Amino acid sequence: MAALLKVPTSVGSMRIRDVRVYSVAVPVTRAGHFSKRVVQRVENTIVEIETEDGFVGLGETRGLWSADIVRVRFVPAILGMDALDKTAVREACLPSEPFDFGYPEHLASRNAYSAIDIALWDIAAKVDGRPLYDLLGGAVREKAPFCGYAYSDDPTAGYSNDELAARMAGIAVQQIEETGACLFEYKIGLHTVDCEIKIAHAVRTALGPDVEIAVDANMALSQDQALSFLEGVREARLVNIEEPVASLAATEVVRERSGMPVSTHCYDGDTLARYPLIDAVVVDPQLVGGITGFLEQLALADRLGKRIWLRARWELGIAWAVFCHLGLACSQLNRPNQSLIAWIENDLVLGERWRVRDGGVRPPKVPGLGVEIDRDALVHYSLR
Repeated sequence: MAALLKVPTSVGSMRIRDVRVYSVAVPVTRAGHFSKRVVQRVENTIVEIETEDGFVGLGETRGLWSADIVRVRFVPAILGMDALDKTAVREACLPSEPFDFGYPEHLASRNAYSAIDIALWDIAAKVDGRPLYDLLGGAVREKAPFCGYAYSDDPTAGYSNDELAARMAGIAVQQIEETGACLFEYKIGLHTVDCEIKIAHAVRTALGPDVEIAVDANMALSQDQALSFLEGVREARLVNIEEPVASLAATEVVRERSGMPVSTHCYDGDTLARYPLIDAVVVDPQLVGGITGFLEQLALADRLGKRIWLRARWELGIAWAVFCHLGLACSQLNRPNQSLIAWIENDLVLGERWRVRDGGVRPPKVPGLGVEIDRDALVHYSLR
């Protein structure tokens, strides 16, 4: 993959000459059943920013709807701007920042803008002639750490509790054998509490005593259900439950009464400051405006004294490369981050997929993100 990258050798004008935007839909290899919905395909927006001197930066964000925001609002605003001035480009696209809770559309704009921000970081690293992780401060560990990860089984498929437990135990073993990870994380909340308890014990038995286990309920449980589940799996020795319930206040109750570390997708600093018992924040760069926004979240987590790790949300190859560079360069990301790269049909970048091996990924030492778009795959999976 890295050997295919071609980067201009001289730096002239860094003015943005062109922005190309693609809407893509890529099937997943195993349907993602969880409490919110069923994921059958990954629907993302990919952006290429080209400068007058021929540098090309790649970006990716969630949602097909992001493409229209980028095309209609952002592209006219940034053409001709200096690609190395990330602050000015961000202001041109998001002039309403800081975030105003009275305008919920700002969330959609920030999400769409993240593809622009990532592409600008890619350009900056290529211009500097260094891998992105070097631009972020350099590698602080040998590999970016990731866990084995899996969604639930279809609750309507007719499996018995014993069959569901055996199936998830099998997936857990497969994930740990393939990734070499020290942590397996999976979704709960689609089955009865008794069934989820049975599954957790089956996973623990299958993995043995040395692999850590975490679960993610996506707010599917009531407070009583969460406490009942955690009491029932005490011998399975879980290390974290993510979003056990729908309320942050109730999440703190679960934490206090069970003693189990809890994490949340909430990333607002003023809100999080009110809930000191919540241990960790789980967030992805796309959600908070790209790499720049994620670095701000790292600083926020430090101020609040909370752990932080990357939230997998069906990244394709470009966004996955961002995950790997951040995981290598950011000291706070020392807990194995979430990863779904093994569950997609195609990552849309050239070369062998960056799979988790021996617990992590080491991006290649080439300028920028280290990935290049697979044009044939892009055409195949593009919607327009």
